[in-house]
Amino acid sequence: MRGAKVSVRDLRKRYGAVKALDGVTFDVESGEYFVILGPVGSGRSTLLKCIAGLERPDSGDILFDGESVLGLPPEKRLAGYMPPGYALFPHMTVWENVAYGLWIRGYPRREVEERVEEALKLVGLLHRADSYPHQLSGGQRQRIALARALASGARVLLLDEPLTALDAVLTLEVRREVRRLAKSLGLTVIHVTHNQEEAMAVADRVAVMRRGRVEQVGSPEEVYFNPLTPFEAKFVADANLLPGKLVEVEGASGVAEVEGLGPVRVLHRGLAAGAEVLVAVRPESIRVGGSRFRGKVLDLSHLGHTLRLWVEVGKLRLRVDTEPVLGLKPGSEITFDLDEPLLAFEYSSWEGEGVE
Repeated sequence: MRGAKVSVRDLRKRYGAVKALDGVTFDVESGEYFVILGPVGSGRSTLLKCIAGLERPDSGDILFDGESVLGLPPEKRLAGYMPPGYALFPHMTVWENVAYGLWIRGYPRREVEERVEEALKLVGLLHRADSYPHQLSGGQRQRIALARALASGARVLLLDEPLTALDAVLTLEVRREVRRLAKSLGLTVIHVTHNQEEAMAVADRVAVMRRGRVEQVGSPEEVYFNPLTPFEAKFVADANLLPGKLVEVEGASGVAEVEGLGPVRVLHRGLAAGAEVLVAVRPESIRVGGSRFRGKVLDLSHLGHTLRLWVEVGKLRLRVDTEPVLGLKPGSEITFDLDEPLLAFEYSSWEGEGVE
């Protein structure tokens, strides 16, 4: 079954004084794996519930293949919704959990049996049909929830933080499997998460949300390497945001003076010389072992193949990601270079709490 194209048009939703959705507009193509990435409170889960039919927007429209679904109840939208935790019935077997939605919609017994068997085969769990959820691993429960959505005949799969209940190793396996299954079936997937790594790993395109608005839609590479706002640079790439002044402009690039670092080459996006800016420095774009800058290690964390350092350079505190280096410890002196040009944003566009 071909996945539906999903179009969201100027969607708005308030809860009292809180704007959960503030004019959200985007398109998801048929068969696309689309990830909505944002922090808690950004409106991403409310948006997903509106698409599923579990919440009604105050205004705007939602279309599947060009036809509005706002007047349709959830069960008529052919959208499979997977809430956090999967919402499996603990007193029902795997078979009964997958069949439940078909039973309450009145499908004939033979069709229910055919759909459930096919869905369980697709996720590789037909042999656990008589098991109960508590007898399954987290990854197996996740696949049962997916089978339930597939059995319903869903053309759009809506995943709300689907991997939060899994351990780190299982997360890698399950997210790859869900994407593989969705692609093999031609489903349209809208996957909501706050986890940047998860979004980058599975998405064809990413929509970054903040305060009920979509700030950018693009490929994982676009939103990571070319964010449009300081919030995105910090949230998606964990960039250091360093205050400075644009002192020289030449075409699309220029030079910014950053206190503690001195002059660095930047891409300024049309700002004029003299502008107060924030320079975004991704942790991995700081190359330990260079000769241009010098700092002192304040703290460090081993993250497997990556070493995260907190480095003091004058009054600055920088987060640095590098390959493991033997002998480094708090108090160690390091030298480093920067991968330039860096991105510069107008300082007044930053609405965060402080700058570091």
